[in-house]
Amino acid sequence: MNQQNEAVAILLANRHYLYRLFQRIIGVEPQLEVLKVATSEHTKEALELLFQEEAGLFAKHFQLLEEIGAALATQPEELLDKLKDEYTYLFIGPNKLPAPPWESVYLTKERVLFQESTLNVRRAYLKYSFLPANYPHEADDHLGLELDFMAILSQKAEEHFEKDQIEEMKAVLEDQKAFLQEHLLLWIDDFANDIQKSKTQHFYPLMADLVRHFVKIDAQCVDEILSL
Repeated sequence: MNQQNEAVAILLANRHYLYRLFQRIIGVEPQLEVLKVATSEHTKEALELLFQEEAGLFAKHFQLLEEIGAALATQPEELLDKLKDEYTYLFIGPNKLPAPPWESVYLTKERVLFQESTLNVRRAYLKYSFLPANYPHEADDHLGLELDFMAILSQKAEEHFEKDQIEEMKAVLEDQKAFLQEHLLLWIDDFANDIQKSKTQHFYPLMADLVRHFVKIDAQCVDEILSL
């Protein structure tokens, strides 16, 4: 494998890893195994590779992950209970959510679910036979589902590259580029800003901020790979 192909392989593997990790952080209630992965050296290296010379701007994010890792080693159950409470408050309710994790809320004046943007997300999913587990009871444009979709497509792109199926890989990356531009990038800033204003400032607000920066940089990565 030449140097350029090796660089592409690393990029594809890294983005697949981070999409899947962020999906598991945002899309499901906290789990010890996911927290262990999130605080691992592998994740730190993946984030540093992503941010490169700008990694210093995310010192507080890395510090939080180190603190979570230390708490996992000394008081895992207490930490898990705390994060479950935070996750419920932010993403489940029953009270009004400070940062609703659905695209349609941010793209409509009424801030309601199951709008035209939701149907557009569903159409993108159907091209790859992606059907959310709670369909049709959960709106398709939940951030966890959109990250799940991007993780699946990232895996497909990586597999195509490994098999030297370059045109197939490019087709998947083009669809990811479109999904970023037409969906995730349209509302991730507003969501991340809203969650920063919430009463809880422990784990998920900083993770949402990481997701915000990740998808923006990933859009650049996709363009970079497609241009090679």
